[in-house]
Amino acid sequence: MPMDLETIADNARFSLDQALRIIKHGGVAERSGKAYGAASLMYHRLALCELLSEARADRFQVHLCKSALVRLHLVRLVSSGRSFHPSTTCAGANFSFVDAVVAGQLGLAADIARLTTDKHEPTAEYEDDFLLHRFLQRNFLHLHAAESYDFTALFDRWERVLEGERTPYFDVCQALFRRDAAGFGDALLTVIEERARSFQQKDEHSEEARRTDGAVFMNGLALLRMAEMSGLPAQREYPNIPSLARLPPGTMQLSPNAWMNPDEGLPG
Repeated sequence: MPMDLETIADNARFSLDQALRIIKHGGVAERSGKAYGAASLMYHRLALCELLSEARADRFQVHLCKSALVRLHLVRLVSSGRSFHPSTTCAGANFSFVDAVVAGQLGLAADIARLTTDKHEPTAEYEDDFLLHRFLQRNFLHLHAAESYDFTALFDRWERVLEGERTPYFDVCQALFRRDAAGFGDALLTVIEERARSFQQKDEHSEEARRTDGAVFMNGLALLRMAEMSGLPAQREYPNIPSLARLPPGTMQLSPNAWMNPDEGLPG
């Protein structure tokens, strides 16, 4: 019997409470950084449950923001000298940056992007995944804060890693960077189709991920945010990219430590 969203949300709240207790009191999972990763993921999952089960864009936004605040806390610990397991700090694990972009918290997203490692971690991520996330972060900073970056070198390296095989993500990112509206739209639809096929493979994703991330394309929402920032025309909705999830940019009035309390700032 398929797991319903209410059960997924209940499990996420339980796992979130566990992770927050570990962070507060210390322990192996705090020292490895895995408790921070778990807290971010559970806020991310709760956000999607709120959107999908209740159509609550306001609660979706708050949970995404808290996912990002956990990540910001983690990368600030790294910048201050703490060391964590590479799987928790590598660029490819930085879904919370996308959460901040989707939530419209552009300053928060910029803070996370600037503190995220620019080194590929071969023990924890594929290089093409690293390059995808590095492009998203650096392109966002280029659009949001006019920060320069050698995108030619990034795309050259990405092509070498792919060994001549073009992928939809490469094509959509290149079209976005080139401000190619037609190419961007076509490549985005191809990414959506390929991603849908991936989520149909039950051995590739957990049931919780299929019911939540499988239903809402968060990277797609982030790409559309950057397309807007670039002045590219785009549809309001795409498959797995509902218009309800396309939030306006702004600044939420949450304290930096709001992530330590799941109820803080959460609309009733």
